[in-house]
Amino acid sequence: MRKALLVLLVAALLANFAEGVYTPLYAAYVEQIGGGLSDAGVSWSLNLIVYGVLAILFSRLGVKNKYRVGMLVAGYLLAAIVTGLFAVISTPLLLYIVQMIRGASWAVLAPVWDAFYSLFVDKGSATTEWGYYEGGWSIAMGVGSALGGLLISLTSFTFLFSLSAFLTLLAAVLVWIYRDEFV
Repeated sequence: MRKALLVLLVAALLANFAEGVYTPLYAAYVEQIGGGLSDAGVSWSLNLIVYGVLAILFSRLGVKNKYRVGMLVAGYLLAAIVTGLFAVISTPLLLYIVQMIRGASWAVLAPVWDAFYSLFVDKGSATTEWGYYEGGWSIAMGVGSALGGLLISLTSFTFLFSLSAFLTLLAAVLVWIYRDEFV
């Protein structure tokens, strides 16, 4: 496996684990800040719709290779910041705004991540190397979800979001440290 592919894989698994820490508890969090189940559904859908629309737009920009690593780092950084914002917002309206920004962060990141991963997959090992990602993200989210479920009874949503933001920040730092591997 090429080093660039390994860096992408580890960064993605960190971010997936980070997402798993709070995702299954999201509706309970929304209720804690004064929202209801409809706010949980609508805010999450805003995130996904913004992500979908912007991912299509950003993927059509024809970004030059020298800017793609910056987009990876920026996407992870923005995702980390937005996840940290969950720890300090206190109203459903702010949640809607944060979720739209969160969608934008993944739209910056995901198409470039996919392009790099496809580029660095060894053609003779494509099924295996894609399997590492496909199986890995599911395992990372699953372990993160279990940990989040255990931690919420001992800590708080602020701790979970802080942990998640830190892990996503680590993904950005990892890509930045190994940025020369992507050239």
